[in-house]
Amino acid sequence: MWCFRLLGPFRVECDGAEVASGTPQMRTVLALLVWHANEVVPVGRMFDELWGEVPPASAKVQLQGIISRLRRLLGKERIATAATGYVLRCTAAELDVELVRQDLAAARGLIAGGDVALGATRLREALGRWDGPADLNLTEPVAAQIDELRMTVLEERADADLLLGGTADLIGELTAAAAAHPLRERVRAQLMTALARRGRVSEALDVFLTFRRTMVDELGVEPSAQLCSLHARILRGEPGVRPAFPVPREAHQPRQLPPALPDFVSREELLTELADVLTAPGRERSPLVAVSGAAGLGKTAFVVQLAHRVRERFPDGQLFATLRGDDTMAVLQQFLRALGVPADLVPAAEDECSALLRDLLAGREVLLVVDNAADARQVRPFVPAEPGCAVLVTSRRTLGELEGARLVRLGLLDADESAELLAKIIGVPPGDALVAHCGGLPLALRVAGALLLDHPHWTVDDLAARLADERTRLDWLEVGDLDVRASFDASYRQLSQSHQMLFRRLGLLPATTVPGWLAAALLDVGQTGAERVLEDLVSWHLVSTAGCGTAIRYGMHDLLRCFAAEQAEPEQGAVLTRAVGACLEMAESMAARLPTGVLKPLPGKALRHHAEADACDPIAWFDTELPTLRAVVETAAVRGMAEHAWELAVVCQRYFDHCGHDDA
Repeated sequence: MWCFRLLGPFRVECDGAEVASGTPQMRTVLALLVWHANEVVPVGRMFDELWGEVPPASAKVQLQGIISRLRRLLGKERIATAATGYVLRCTAAELDVELVRQDLAAARGLIAGGDVALGATRLREALGRWDGPADLNLTEPVAAQIDELRMTVLEERADADLLLGGTADLIGELTAAAAAHPLRERVRAQLMTALARRGRVSEALDVFLTFRRTMVDELGVEPSAQLCSLHARILRGEPGVRPAFPVPREAHQPRQLPPALPDFVSREELLTELADVLTAPGRERSPLVAVSGAAGLGKTAFVVQLAHRVRERFPDGQLFATLRGDDTMAVLQQFLRALGVPADLVPAAEDECSALLRDLLAGREVLLVVDNAADARQVRPFVPAEPGCAVLVTSRRTLGELEGARLVRLGLLDADESAELLAKIIGVPPGDALVAHCGGLPLALRVAGALLLDHPHWTVDDLAARLADERTRLDWLEVGDLDVRASFDASYRQLSQSHQMLFRRLGLLPATTVPGWLAAALLDVGQTGAERVLEDLVSWHLVSTAGCGTAIRYGMHDLLRCFAAEQAEPEQGAVLTRAVGACLEMAESMAARLPTGVLKPLPGKALRHHAEADACDPIAWFDTELPTLRAVVETAAVRGMAEHAWELAVVCQRYFDHCGHDDA
């Protein structure tokens, strides 16, 4: 049996064995006859393919010789002479091209009749008949027509696969086809659809934009209305181009909440209030609660406790994840997989993941808990667009820029609450000293409890004695994976250099609270600039405030002060010199506004540091700053800064004389 193969390297076979088809001219004529099998190929067409527009005078004789040699090769009856040319007589079974045409016709009939799956199978069989690209030795028109036939089969099979919901294997194939045919619109439409259904929306849109530029640059025309319409539908996220995978909600109801702590104490009123916020009916949007607080305050424990209280109101699932650094994308992908999206269909871009998450949450009642967000930018991708769900967020920073969020600033435990928590952990009353050394910080209390459980030979007083020295307190507040210093360090490392500098330098000051002008001296900037940095530290819950308006002062938790002082130890002397110099400058400025005393102090040699003096009443200023000035004098004296200590004390004497402070 003879077989004429054009779908790949051109060859002729007889009973499975390849037959040499002669000279290049013989192969050209034979390929032309095979492509037009059972049709007359005019002599003039053969002349054109063999010699171009100017055939030689002997062209007719040469062609007759070629036909004669082909007849000897294939059999005389195989090539017939017609009035205007020649005909190659073949059956359909002998022509691979004809078999493809039959496959194509049969597949079209099956698909039109509704059997898309069988039609797609027939088209795959047709594509399987190719065993390589068109033979380079074929004439250009024949090679182009063979390539066109293959593209037609490929496009129709791609259409069938898209109808069946398949996209996994299409993208690579269509991408290659699009690259090989830069002006072919149909394959672009199929590639855009396949990408969009896989959730790769940005790539689908980029395919359109690239194709449009090519069309405009090379042909001066816009893409068709149909392709522009598809582009618009992808932008709108219409169902026909959304990710095409089933996500049956009854099969994907994640229950990811960590267990609630059995010894959780306090905050009952706040828990009840927020539970009502999360579950109130008739809302136009999904509630968003952002809980912020310092490191170690128990934010995660609090939101987990809250989540367990309301979980029954979210029957379609509860999602939980902790953000670590800039890994919003990873958590979005985690949530999508938990909601039933196959791993290989999860989008590769953050905005596409967020859009798909909102799509999946629409019409559902799901609680999302996102722990340890650095900023609002990390939270926004998780916020549903429709009501029904709820989002709980924790952050070490107040997220005031998070639109529509209920902001909750978690505070320290009071002494009674602290004692209750420690008693639940260790089973005995903890004592006032140990509670005081932990400063109402839940993490410190839990570490203290764990230490006592780990060391049963210690008494509560033993541990309190170990924690009494501020210089080594943080060394003791560590057990297993509970580490107060490490928790503070995680917050410290997120700060800019100027914020780190002010934070650690504040830890060296002996005063409980400090004014803005003293912070400005520590940073060597104006008071306005220093207050901006201070307020950022307040937002990070690393610094606290007291008072309001122009009387606002800034303080620091005792344990945070210990940590800050550790970071500033190499610059301790310079910082204290700067602080005492600023206090001396300000005190002298204020004292100069008081009536001259009986004794006029002699000028000293201690270095002053510039500080911005407010236009305030000097008596009121001294009344406010006296605790700070006393603490600075005492610290300067202890640290060997005698010149600074006596000068500052003498300057304050004018205030004492004026106000009659005999005990000064």
